Amino acid sequence: MNEIRQVIFDMDGLLFDTERIAYKALKKAMGQAGYQLSMDIYSLVIGSGVQEEEKILQGVYGDDFSISFVTENYLKEFQHIVETEGVGIMPGVHELLDILDELHIKKCVASSSSLTTIEHYLTINELMDRFDFYMSGEEVERGKPNPDIFIEACRRAGEKPDTALVLEDSPNGLRAAYAAGIKCIVVPDLVSPDQEMKTKAYKIVNSLFDVRDMFRCIKL
Repeated sequence: MNEIRQVIFDMDGLLFDTERIAYKALKKAMGQAGYQLSMDIYSLVIGSGVQEEEKILQGVYGDDFSISFVTENYLKEFQHIVETEGVGIMPGVHELLDILDELHIKKCVASSSSLTTIEHYLTINELMDRFDFYMSGEEVERGKPNPDIFIEACRRAGEKPDTALVLEDSPNGLRAAYAAGIKCIVVPDLVSPDQEMKTKAYKIVNSLFDVRDMFRCIKL
């Protein structure tokens, strides 16, 4: 941890409590299209890019499944929930950002969500100026679980993978970090740690407060 010069944050389920909203919205949209979505199936796509998500769901529902069948209704339902219920910040976000500032460690967001969505969530939660930059899976050729987004995040920060740290909540995000050769701390949200996560993760912790405490030890 003493060598970490850059921390790369996932967004959904890590910075913001959005995965529950996404599951609720996608379940309703898929039900309208005649598909049943369970949490077990949803957990397979958490953190993945759109193309990767479609491939995973085709493996479940058949090659004829297209994410475009449900996208419009999903987006409408998701937006409705956000507007009526808001988007909560996950515990420990501010405290972790504060200690990283004190240690002069670079910070960025690397999310599978669109740039518009990233900007919106950071803005409404007054976090835009807490990060050096942010980037979307739309900006790279392959989404998570491929490593492209994390490799590009290191390039933009001018850091090597071995001086970076990824914070993720999902198996697909962990796989992307592992493939990029970057240490990854997993803060599980909807998905309980399995053997793969235990093997590939640098650490598995309960909250971002635990990550804060790890960096606090460096300061002390």
